Amino acid sequence: MKKIVFVLLLVFTVSLSVTSCKGEKKEPTKKEVATKLYQCPMDCEKGKSYTEPGKCPVCNMDLKEKTAEAKHEHKEGDNHDH
Repeated sequence: MKKIVFVLLLVFTVSLSVTSCKGEKKEPTKKEVATKLYQCPMDCEKGKSYTEPGKCPVCNMDLKEKTAEAKHEHKEGDNHDH
């Protein structure tokens, strides 16, 4: 009986250490994976974006990679009156 308990405790300890090592190799979730988005620099389609580079179907300009900063906000120093 003591041997069975010892073996079960040993198996549990080994499996716990193996699973804790796997936790260090965290796979990125879908939200963490950066998906590149492309958009017309003239915003012909009112914010529509594409997952692959190409040409705008409206004005035929090359689509540009959309960044997190590429919002319609005026930064300090912009001299645009709206």
